[in-house]
Amino acid sequence: MMGKLTGLCVLLAVLNVAVTEDTVTTMYFEDGDSLTLEVRPAYTTPIINILWKFNGNLQAEWVKDVVPLGYYPRIEGRANLTIETGQLIINKMKKDDEGVYSVGINDRVQSESYQAKMINKVQKPKVALRTWTCGAESESCNFSCEAKTTEAEPITYSWKKGDGEWKVSGKDINITSIDDSGVKNFTCRMENPVSQEESDPEPNPLYKEVKPDNSGAVVGGAFGVLVVLAGAVAVVWVW
Repeated sequence: MMGKLTGLCVLLAVLNVAVTEDTVTTMYFEDGDSLTLEVRPAYTTPIINILWKFNGNLQAEWVKDVVPLGYYPRIEGRANLTIETGQLIINKMKKDDEGVYSVGINDRVQSESYQAKMINKVQKPKVALRTWTCGAESESCNFSCEAKTTEAEPITYSWKKGDGEWKVSGKDINITSIDDSGVKNFTCRMENPVSQEESDPEPNPLYKEVKPDNSGAVVGGAFGVLVVLAGAVAVVWVW
């Protein structure tokens, strides 16, 4: 009895490992785009049969010397299967193509499948003030990167201060008179897997122009005058 329980535990452990090793990769596409589905990891041995499925239904099939390459009606005429690698490309993707794509190679279902999801492009954003007031005497101000985001997620937000580098952060940014008074403007960027847009530069209400320090020039000029006067006195004395 103990031996049977031990064997059962080992079997369950193996099955658990097999399940956790399976991965689902999300693939985003825009309406009308092409979707490229790779076999991962790539096969290093000759491929003799390929079977792609969509939500469990057959989509493309090929068996060497037995079944010629063929596509099922849903993707026929807009798909291309490469029998050397198993890669499947589907063109003119649409909302109905959202779902799970899986593949079997050489009678073995691959551990990686693909969740295809259609999203919209991001729209050009604008920088919007989020605090009640913001002026030259304010200590800090909060701004947000705004645009219509219907069915455009996931979105990554980045900000750039002046001519600095883009930095990925959240949708909002807080600027302070201590850290940002020397920055003339700032810009936000929205990016998703199919597009990227930037706002127009927003003037920094906390910006204070730093006047150049002329004290060095004044001291240098005074020193020059003294040198000239000293030279004149020396000439008079010699004379």
